[in-house]
Amino acid sequence: MSETKHPIQIVSRRTGLSTDVIRAWERRYKAVKPIRSSNGRRLYSDNDVKKLMLLQRIISGGRRIGDIAKLNIQNLEDLIESDESATVGKASLANRPSTGSVMEHFDGSIEAIRELDASKLIQLFEVAYQELGPVFLLEDLFAPLIQHVRDECRLGSFRQSQEKFVVELMQSFLLINSSKNKKPLSNKVLIISPISHNDNLSMLRLCLVCEDSDWMPIYVGTSTSADEVLFSYEQGRCNLLMVVVDPNGNQQFLPNELRKIRSLIKDDEILIFGDTTSSYQDVIKETGFTSVNNIGELRLALDRIKVLTEFKPVILHAQPEQT
Repeated sequence: MSETKHPIQIVSRRTGLSTDVIRAWERRYKAVKPIRSSNGRRLYSDNDVKKLMLLQRIISGGRRIGDIAKLNIQNLEDLIESDESATVGKASLANRPSTGSVMEHFDGSIEAIRELDASKLIQLFEVAYQELGPVFLLEDLFAPLIQHVRDECRLGSFRQSQEKFVVELMQSFLLINSSKNKKPLSNKVLIISPISHNDNLSMLRLCLVCEDSDWMPIYVGTSTSADEVLFSYEQGRCNLLMVVVDPNGNQQFLPNELRKIRSLIKDDEILIFGDTTSSYQDVIKETGFTSVNNIGELRLALDRIKVLTEFKPVILHAQPEQT
């Protein structure tokens, strides 16, 4: 019995990658080698689909496609294990359900989004949440689902209202479920974006990763001034500050904001997170921030700092008011 082959539109739908990206990865990097039908259409195997899903997951963590495109499936899975689960975390690649199971959730979610059926979509998310947990739910289902919906909006197959519908529902779902069955966490990390960051799902993802690493995240929104950062850090009695760099934002003022933050929080370690942090190496070196490029590095940093802060008192940096 011959293996089922998939046209590029189905592959795009199941991986969350646009058809343009799939073609580019094929032409430039030889990531996959589809066969051609009698009329010249690309046809992809199940292994091609699986490899593209793995590549998408690794790229979202900060690696470059040119460095990993020619790796085989086993090597990609090993790399994911190293990047995402190298720490003493609870989540493990081995605990993920099969690709086929995730695709079933994906296909059902697309239909619910098309029909704007909130009840059906929440039921699908509940089942996926039980199988995946919050962090992998974002990685394996939500991220490719959002990418697919946005691609379909650009093509005119979906409307903007359908994109807003699913994004708002995802955020509400994750916030509600992340508040259930919380255990007390003594370490606190303040997460801020000094220059506007519009992707709330990405910020929520960071919060969930912090929780998974036994840190209580405190997120105070976007465009936060240095003075407000200090107030929030002090008021929340935080042990760590993480500055998130928005790759799509206007970052010309970021270096000065980083200097202001360091002038107020002089002694504690500060993380700067994002896949474009290499563009700010001079100011990062000047201020002594710790650059973190992907989720795997973030988990390692959180575990390392947790050990260092276990017996370290919280130090107030603001000057007391004179009476």
